[in-house]
Amino acid sequence: MQELPAPIQFGELSRLIPVLKEGNKEDRATSILLAAIRSIPKLAGVLLQTVGQRVGSRSKVQCYSQVVLLEPKIGALRPDGLIIHEKGSKPWRTMIESKIGGATLEKDQILSYVDLAKKNDIDAIITISNEFSALPTHHPIKLNANERRKVEIYHWSWLSILTNALLLKESGEIEDPTQNFLLNEFIRFFEHESAGVKGFTQMNTEWKDVVLSVQNGASLRKQADEVINTVAAWHQESRDLCLILSRKLNVVVREKLPAKHRNSPDQRIKDDVDTLVKNMELNSVFDVPDAAANIIVTASLSKRSLTCSMGLSAPETKTNKSQISWLLRQLTKSPLDTAYIRAWPKASQFPSQATLADLRNDPALVIASGKEKTLFSRFEISATIDLAGKFSGSKVFIERVEEFVPAFYEGVGQYLKAFVKPAPKPHIRGSDENAGEKEEVE
Repeated sequence: MQELPAPIQFGELSRLIPVLKEGNKEDRATSILLAAIRSIPKLAGVLLQTVGQRVGSRSKVQCYSQVVLLEPKIGALRPDGLIIHEKGSKPWRTMIESKIGGATLEKDQILSYVDLAKKNDIDAIITISNEFSALPTHHPIKLNANERRKVEIYHWSWLSILTNALLLKESGEIEDPTQNFLLNEFIRFFEHESAGVKGFTQMNTEWKDVVLSVQNGASLRKQADEVINTVAAWHQESRDLCLILSRKLNVVVREKLPAKHRNSPDQRIKDDVDTLVKNMELNSVFDVPDAAANIIVTASLSKRSLTCSMGLSAPETKTNKSQISWLLRQLTKSPLDTAYIRAWPKASQFPSQATLADLRNDPALVIASGKEKTLFSRFEISATIDLAGKFSGSKVFIERVEEFVPAFYEGVGQYLKAFVKPAPKPHIRGSDENAGEKEEVE
């Protein structure tokens, strides 16, 4: 029998095909995940990197299931798993606590594991469930600074794990046939509905009441549970959107968060509650690798509408007409005729606007009277859908968001390119007076 490393008293290496009682979905999913992590180094690297662990060529990752830790025991606690990353003189160890299907994490249980980890010299706890978080350092359970200071606490959603596995598969980085087979089987298992992996499917239970309050002209209170829960639900949907876009585009799409929000989920909640109360809207920004700009998504509770937008700096050309032509050429294949183009003249705070369809017929529509020779500084391309009564439906709202945002990127975002200033041309002495002038943007 293999000797178990400290601090494990009882347990076994995680099995890809665990022998468990029928219906024990949680333990089965956890064992399969941990077995895949220890069997596929690149998968281990992708996942552990999200919690600050770099898995190198000399690293060794071992995963154990159903572990009982050494004394002192705290009650009858038994972590679902333990990952040991040997990367130097001192291994990094993290407990795994998982939930599957509709089961949710409980704060008291997590805090008990914090004490258990501290007494067993374990560095971190990773919780796994169908609950979402913007970053692994953001936790769906609200934990104060003192509670988090005792041990590192991270969170993975099952969907984020599956998405990372899918991206790894598509990257073609795994050359070993056996590891490729294991990764494909891992994905096949977790993509099946019987595995219990779920996306975010509906807003909070108070969503309809919050929307109706706004429609009736009532003021929202910053400290009200229904307002805070609405913002928290929107954050979960934003994270789910990242995963949806990542799978559709085969790149890692992330939320664009300011530093103060990356480091403090509580501050993000507070600031977004302020925005909801003041502007009656929810906002998220998505960073798509190599896209011309971020995607800004706004859900307006007062207008009961969804808006997606992307912004571009105007090119450095000689005329504003050539600037508009530059943008329209990019959108030749766009099917979103009703998308709006907003154009800001230089030194002006107020844009002019027209639909894409109208601009195709008359590009001069956004050139304001008296501004015929004024260049534009920037453009914004946006699309809006009015959901009317469907906006307050907790499920249909999510369905429409998850249809609309990818459709906007497909219809607009994929075609946009940022302006690149042409390379300078050599000046030839004795050439005509136009030599060396900038050419118009093609």
